Amino acid sequence: MLTGKNLKLAEELLETIWFFNQKGWSPATATNYSVRTENPFEIIISRSGVDKSKFTIDDIILINSEGAILPPYNKPGVKSSAETDLHLDIYNHFPEIRCVLHTHSVLGTVLSRAYEKNKEIPFEGWEILKAFEGNMTHELQEILPIVPNSQLMPEIIQNMKDRFKKNVHGYLIASHGLYSWGKDIPTAKRHIETYEYLFECLIKMRSF
Repeated sequence: MLTGKNLKLAEELLETIWFFNQKGWSPATATNYSVRTENPFEIIISRSGVDKSKFTIDDIILINSEGAILPPYNKPGVKSSAETDLHLDIYNHFPEIRCVLHTHSVLGTVLSRAYEKNKEIPFEGWEILKAFEGNMTHELQEILPIVPNSQLMPEIIQNMKDRFKKNVHGYLIASHGLYSWGKDIPTAKRHIETYEYLFECLIKMRSF
């Protein structure tokens, strides 16, 4: 059972889930979210198949570092996200991060298709690039990788295997959605919001 600091983390994650849902970034029960607990071998994660506008603290569960649901959440009908392995893969690549967020915005999904053949979207010169952790100036190029969609998580993991770099703060799954992460929930949330701002700028520029 989540108590103390872990309960506070779950409540903070829940607030982020509601915020994203109000933005329209989690339609039709889609999307998933996680945060590391105080125990490095345990992760708080959103359960699968629940309308995010109706999400409650009871819909946030606990898994171990292998993805198995831990007691008392391992009840019939309770499932972790089908994309849990993607969360675990990101945590394995970046031991210092504590939060992974996944959204399904219209803009991100449209751009993931438009740029799928390019395999990435480059962003350069935008002031808001400084919102990404570690970026001290807008005078740089931020690359957002795009990988093909698949119902098989090992395929997505394999396609991202050599594309994680120190200055990569997220990736798009084509025709699917956005993954981003951070050292804590506020940082990961800020990264999602930054990408969404950049998506809107890019869409508007393409319409000229």
